[in-house]
Amino acid sequence: MIRALLRLLDAFRRDASGNVLMMTGFALVPMIFATGFGVDYSRAMRVKTILDAAADAAALSAVSNLAMTQTAALAQTVALANFKAQASMLTAVTFNAANDLTIAVADTSSTSGTGRQVVVTWRAKSTNIFSTILGSSSLAISGSATASALKPPYVNYYVLLDTSPSMLLPTTSAGLSAIRSATSAMANAPYGCAFACHTKNPHSDSIYIRNTAGQDIWLDSSGNAWPISSVWNGYVYSPNYANGTQPLALQSSGQYADGYWLTRNYASLYGGSLSILLRIDEERSASQNLITTAQTYATSNQVSYKMQFYGFNWTHSGASSPLTALTSSMMDVKSLSTSSVPDLYAAQDNWYKNNCPYYNFCNSDMGTEFANAMSSLNAVMPAPGDGSTAATPQEVLLIITDGVPDETYNGGRWARELNPTDLAQCSAIKTKGITIGIIYTTYSADSITGDTWSQTVVGPHLSSVASTLQSCASTSSAGAPLFFEVGTDGSITNALAALFAMTLQTARLVK
Repeated sequence: MIRALLRLLDAFRRDASGNVLMMTGFALVPMIFATGFGVDYSRAMRVKTILDAAADAAALSAVSNLAMTQTAALAQTVALANFKAQASMLTAVTFNAANDLTIAVADTSSTSGTGRQVVVTWRAKSTNIFSTILGSSSLAISGSATASALKPPYVNYYVLLDTSPSMLLPTTSAGLSAIRSATSAMANAPYGCAFACHTKNPHSDSIYIRNTAGQDIWLDSSGNAWPISSVWNGYVYSPNYANGTQPLALQSSGQYADGYWLTRNYASLYGGSLSILLRIDEERSASQNLITTAQTYATSNQVSYKMQFYGFNWTHSGASSPLTALTSSMMDVKSLSTSSVPDLYAAQDNWYKNNCPYYNFCNSDMGTEFANAMSSLNAVMPAPGDGSTAATPQEVLLIITDGVPDETYNGGRWARELNPTDLAQCSAIKTKGITIGIIYTTYSADSITGDTWSQTVVGPHLSSVASTLQSCASTSSAGAPLFFEVGTDGSITNALAALFAMTLQTARLVK
């Protein structure tokens, strides 16, 4: 028996084809298991990819614009539902959200605004098909996703517009040239006056507005313009009234046209189509555009912005400060419209004459009380909140000015760059936590050409105006001042919109 078995084994040993068959059979076993395990692993990785994508989507859903307006708990619920909905569509997966899914939502709040970070962590088991033969019924898989976002803060905006007489300057080179040419015969000859001064007695300041025939333009009590051929015994005569043979009216019942009137009537007086817009005109246009810009941002960011407009020049009789509320109160921008900003041109004071706002009151032309305006506004603005809710808004002050105050300082007159008292008022506002952004409408040396007093007192210090305004302004997160300069032919509207966007970027918390 034993000898027979040995002979059989020896026969197998000598048979080469049998050896190959056995070796092939033994080799196929691990190859089959390896292939099966590869299939199981590929299925597990496909499931992981799907669940990773679900985690990404869940995390992002908790920091969407809508979610950022909701509580962290509600955002967590939204993210959980989002992940579970996608996970439920998978088969051959063992996943229990109660034990295998963690969604952490953390809100942060500071004076810079509100932020949120969401971390989604998951684990699951992919059911094996082939590997169960080896005792491995599943493969463990896991993943995580992190998303963070900024919640734009709620902000109250105070917009302070310089409405002093120096803002009655044409915004374009063509406008400057036109108004100078029209007044050059008498005012600062041969340069003329670049400012559209509004005075009841322009002739006393050498401002003569004349037609192409050289006749003075006189405005009656209704604002109608008349060319004047002569003045006799207190009456004015016009070739357009009774051929100049009869008196038109008492000279004292109206006034002669000034540079202010000229800017609105240049084309009708001299022909052509030139429209002379002043800085106060563009201040209004820029403010109107700011309202619509803020409305767009508020809708996009799912927050509310409030806004109130103020003007400042000089302290009028019976008033306690140079500050004037141009809109009645701090209002949601969605409640404002372009008509909310009043006509700054129409609201200009009609001075009695140069240096004197009224017949019986003169103030040496000190019509830009910057320090008093800032002090008065600081008393109105509350301490800011962190901007996380509408009840705790941040506070931002936007200023448009030519940067040259004309006010009392140390017992004398100051008409040059911001003085230490002005800057102290800026510091007081910033120390309070309020952000200041400034649009500087360049006080150009060209505008005072021929004006001896201005060239002597103001001119030498014009190079310091921008730097002191930058010192007044707050700085961005990059350390640059929140400041734009707009020169002749520039756009105050574009600059104000850009400044508004900068203040929003500065307010955000980056995590």
